[in-house]
Amino acid sequence: MAIDKDWKDKSIKARKAIERYRKAHGNLHRQKYYRGIHADHTPLLKTLIANLEKIGFTTTETDFEPKKEKLLKTAFDDSELLNIKELGFEDRIDFEKRATKANREALREKWH
Repeated sequence: MAIDKDWKDKSIKARKAIERYRKAHGNLHRQKYYRGIHADHTPLLKTLIANLEKIGFTTTETDFEPKKEKLLKTAFDDSELLNIKELGFEDRIDFEKRATKANREALREKWH
């Protein structure tokens, strides 16, 4: 079973964009609470959305929230599928059918 190189590269770039977002988000929350902290999340999300769109995760939706949710879901789903394929499974259905307890733990560890 071969993993499509372009799809894998796209998924890895998405992972990196999400990790940069998580780091920036974590840094934001490490600061002392202040009144504008909630508003400071928006630029982080907009940057993440822009980065995901550059990679090829796009949507035709124009409202920010639905767009964000769809892009993040697509990126996370593709990343999860890449993790499953890297463990030697064809897809989510194959994983659910054949995965052992060790496979399931290995999949959980890929997100940490």
